[in-house]
Amino acid sequence: MITVSIKKLVSAIKEADVFHLPDMNEGTHYIYEEIYKKLSEEIPVRLSEVNFSRFELDDINTMRELYADILEVNENKAEAFTRILKNIPPITTTSKFI
Repeated sequence: MITVSIKKLVSAIKEADVFHLPDMNEGTHYIYEEIYKKLSEEIPVRLSEVNFSRFELDDINTMRELYADILEVNENKAEAFTRILKNIPPITTTSKFI
């Protein structure tokens, strides 16, 4: 049986490094903010809203690499961690105060 110390879990989360995206050029940043971020939050993006002059083909490739190397990896780790926590059955105990 797996047991989790909530106190240690919360402490580890508080001590974890803050996630920062790598520096992006203007075009890649536009793609991330105006397309990727909206789509990942299930906000519709219409082609008529995309300003194609704000980025170049290289920016699309950079965004694809950013997704494959960083965003997808972290998403998979978070999903695996969530799945583990969901599968741990709760245990009821009583507290005794003296």
